[in-house]
Amino acid sequence: MTKKKLIVPLLFILASISCANIGRINQVIDPEEVNKKELNRYSYKVTPEYKLRVTTVKELSGKQGKILTNVDKQFTEFSNCFGINDNGAVARKYLIAVVVGTFECEYHRGKCNGELDPKNDLIIVAFKAFNREGILPVLKHEWAHAYRFLDSEDNNLKSVKKCTKY
Repeated sequence: MTKKKLIVPLLFILASISCANIGRINQVIDPEEVNKKELNRYSYKVTPEYKLRVTTVKELSGKQGKILTNVDKQFTEFSNCFGINDNGAVARKYLIAVVVGTFECEYHRGKCNGELDPKNDLIIVAFKAFNREGILPVLKHEWAHAYRFLDSEDNNLKSVKKCTKY
């Protein structure tokens, strides 16, 4: 194979692995469409410890218990790392909407695994994300936006990575 023929696949692979918000390959090409107004109308459950509101898309309804426990655990870690003592007051303002994977958004070339939407009082997060460990891997990142530790353009990402992981 000539060098020219190798360049195109190599560029595609590099672009795929370098994007911070990549989901599975088919989701990157065709991310899930989310309707924020509809997400706000979904019924929700409240986490046991911090009373954070969480809703899931239908495909994840069987995982709600695991998700609720995980949200409380992550908030404990987030609060301890940032020294937050409000017992979740700021985070409670937002409905946490959990979707399956990468979804359409207005950031990151239209493909996100997490988004804070203050206009709709939503934090939308992917249940799983490509190359990221655990469930809801960018939830702490979105809380960092909500608590204003992280600016809206992620310009100070390095300063919060210790507490958010991403």
